[in-house]
Amino acid sequence: MAIMEEIQNILNENIPLINKPVGNLLAAILVIIIGYIVAIIISKSIRKMMLRAKMSQILSDFSGRIIKVLILIFVLITAIGLFVPIGEAIIGLSVASGFIIGFAFQDTLGNLAAGFMIALTRPFKAGDYVDVADKSGSINNVGISITTMTTVDNKRIIIPNSKIWGSPIVNYTALDKRMIDMRVGIGYSDNMGKAITAAMNVLNKNKYVLKDPAPTVAVAELGDSSVNLLVRPWVKTSDYWGAKWEITQQLKEAFDKEKISIPFPQRDVHLF
Repeated sequence: MAIMEEIQNILNENIPLINKPVGNLLAAILVIIIGYIVAIIISKSIRKMMLRAKMSQILSDFSGRIIKVLILIFVLITAIGLFVPIGEAIIGLSVASGFIIGFAFQDTLGNLAAGFMIALTRPFKAGDYVDVADKSGSINNVGISITTMTTVDNKRIIIPNSKIWGSPIVNYTALDKRMIDMRVGIGYSDNMGKAITAAMNVLNKNKYVLKDPAPTVAVAELGDSSVNLLVRPWVKTSDYWGAKWEITQQLKEAFDKEKISIPFPQRDVHLF
């Protein structure tokens, strides 16, 4: 009994400066710890339910984070309410939040709204390769206020969501087919029909090139030092780079075999 009374006395002892019992402080700490754990569990559960409902991963992750933040705000208000009346706690937190939002985080709401629109409209998903905000890379994650992506040379890029939502988005991997747009120059003295036939044979024999849509080879323009052929095969998006590199090599080999030249820019210099 003496030990319990001693513990009770310690818990009832007021903390200097704030003039509140030690027990209230311990209760507030306990509320924050339990609330944080509950926020994690609930946010993960909501994310899993949304994924099971066939919703996008980006929207599920975004919603989970929003729920977690809202729960933590409620937990914080509850913890503060152990020291001051709950009404005063809410008013105090609202005033403090107003100053923070107004002065320190004036761009955060814009990023938050942009992140919500990205998650809702789904212009891309995790793993897509995109051009956005003058950056190129594969999407890793869309957060509450930022989006992260990785470049082809393995550099991490972090972009505010408002920059993404306010700029054009080019998604290279959203569709299952892509056209390879190539220009190949031949000499003015070369036979254009022979060159077109050679290029078309390369495309017809290449394992990556699709039959539908059919590939195209045509004369694009008469350049300063070459006749430029337009070579446009269609491939699966996942095969794009492998196909482009292989077709480029095969075109050079086919033209060499047919004695078709691929000229380079030349300049005549006259000395007087």
